[in-house]
Amino acid sequence: MKRTRTYKFVSLAILSGLFAFGFSSCTGKKEKKTDPEVVEETIKEEIKEYSYPIASAFDVTEMLNEIEASYIVGLTNDPEKAGAYFSEKDRAVNLGIYTADLAYATTYNQKSDVQNYFKASETLVRELDLTGAFQEDLPDQIEANLDNKEKLVEIITNMFQNAYSYLNQQGRAEVSYLVLSGSVIEGLYLTTNVSENTFQNPKLIEAILFQEEPLMKLEEMMEPYKDTEILGDLYADIASVNAVYALEEGSTSMTKEQVVKLTDLIASIRNKFVQ
Repeated sequence: MKRTRTYKFVSLAILSGLFAFGFSSCTGKKEKKTDPEVVEETIKEEIKEYSYPIASAFDVTEMLNEIEASYIVGLTNDPEKAGAYFSEKDRAVNLGIYTADLAYATTYNQKSDVQNYFKASETLVRELDLTGAFQEDLPDQIEANLDNKEKLVEIITNMFQNAYSYLNQQGRAEVSYLVLSGSVIEGLYLTTNVSENTFQNPKLIEAILFQEEPLMKLEEMMEPYKDTEILGDLYADIASVNAVYALEEGSTSMTKEQVVKLTDLIASIRNKFVQ
């Protein structure tokens, strides 16, 4: 799977939603002629505003799969913990963590884990009042496509996008950034822990460096909220991760010190939320 495929799915998901909205708005009313260029520009603006703003978790897990890193049972967050998170913040961050775990299991065709992480995500979706973002038959779609990896990736990618778009359309941008943070944290945690010899593996270093840009983008997006109660400490955590990357700014490689610091730091940040 090419990493650009994820973005294709995302764009299609948004376009479908926008056209559906447009048709429903015209029901029962006389159709008015609209300048096609205006319509196209409006759709582009809507896509820009609500599209998933960073690399998908699938982009990361597919890199791990391509370099033949093993699937490690127990490395991910325990799906049984989903019902044990009670604050909005913990639920949102762990929803992001579970979606990354879901991408990991899907990429490696771990059907049982796909089911478990989808159920864990479902639990948090309900608790966060996000059910309106998803089709009612989504569980059936997951179940029906467990043997079709490409279709499953498409369904789950659209699920990520729908949650992000829904939260922002509902004026809950801060919660959407919590979910994004959880996904990014888990992606980097998986990357730095799939091998005991990360520093000796150039492909793993490449995968770690690939995640620098999404982290920088996330810090930039969260900056206006850095003094808020709900995002302040997580913003500082993301900034601290980026500071480790910046130790060798502009480089296409990493020092052993950077890798060790990054591995320990991301594990520490993650542990604050998954316990």
